[in-house]
Amino acid sequence: MYGPAQRLRLPLLLLALLAAASCGPGRTPSPTLPAVGQPSLVPAPIMTGADQLLPLTSGPAAFSAIIDTLSQARRSIDVELYEFQRIDLASLLLNAHDRGVDVTAIEDPSERSSRTIWAQLEQGGVQVVAFPIERLTIDHVKLLIVDGTRAIVGGINWGTHSIQNQDFDVLATGPVVRNLERVFRQDLALAGIAALIPPTTADRSVQVLVTRPGDGIRAAALAAIAAARHSIDIEMYVLSDRLVIDALVAAAQRGVQLRVLLDPTQPQNADTMAVLKPAGATVRFYLQAGDELLHAKAGIIDGSTVLFGSCNWSRSGFTRNHELDLLIQDTTLARVFLSRMAHDWSESTP
Repeated sequence: MYGPAQRLRLPLLLLALLAAASCGPGRTPSPTLPAVGQPSLVPAPIMTGADQLLPLTSGPAAFSAIIDTLSQARRSIDVELYEFQRIDLASLLLNAHDRGVDVTAIEDPSERSSRTIWAQLEQGGVQVVAFPIERLTIDHVKLLIVDGTRAIVGGINWGTHSIQNQDFDVLATGPVVRNLERVFRQDLALAGIAALIPPTTADRSVQVLVTRPGDGIRAAALAAIAAARHSIDIEMYVLSDRLVIDALVAAAQRGVQLRVLLDPTQPQNADTMAVLKPAGATVRFYLQAGDELLHAKAGIIDGSTVLFGSCNWSRSGFTRNHELDLLIQDTTLARVFLSRMAHDWSESTP
């Protein structure tokens, strides 16, 4: 049988060869190999209320879970991504479509480096929907839902080199998946696609937060910082929102131990460091082993409250972009994430 996905195998292979050639001698991409210095150990699943969360604290762990989850799909795959260049994952989506799985994707039409993959998927029969972005906005969500029962959510893109970056994600089952599916259906409706939007599912343990529509992520960050009594640990790609910075300064001045690790490639972070250090915070730049990024967007308060996802703590993240975060009260998850943060912190010793 010579179906749509089979017709696309040659273009996808050519894409892989072109990508390898464009990297120059000695830099052929290896998207399935772990980045040096990144532990790929996957911890055990954590039960928090009615939800089960498997922490994914490295690129290799996240992509291993993504590949397994896509391969096991039987009824439906819903995916919403800012960046998508992984040819192997595109092939998994096409294979799923060929075996009768209903595959629906939401793209950010402004993200140019992903356009070829989205076009190939659309030609293969996958429904690809453009999120309605406006000037200076992006759809920055990273969400995968399979069979309406499992979801992977967090900060990792599906880019060629995303496996090298430091991100925080989880593989989730339980009521949080239904609330994530609700976000996906809302986004389809915003894009003009008829979609039945289910009601919010009660979930005491995991709160799903979005921006544009909504402003709950900044509010959650400010509330958690204001409530901090002992410690605040942050890993952030971009930390520049003035309201959050002022709240962090106030927390440090009242005696909260504040530890912040920032990505060195983002110029705004130098200004943030200059403000936080004199207030008593301990702040470092992430020490890159190569060209990887500290792409994480995570804050942990008092070793028990975890706020993480796609949203940078910046004005654009909080007010302009479409973002998706989880707010979770769970000491075990906090401990797993803090262990990864401690590794990154120690590896970034000045």
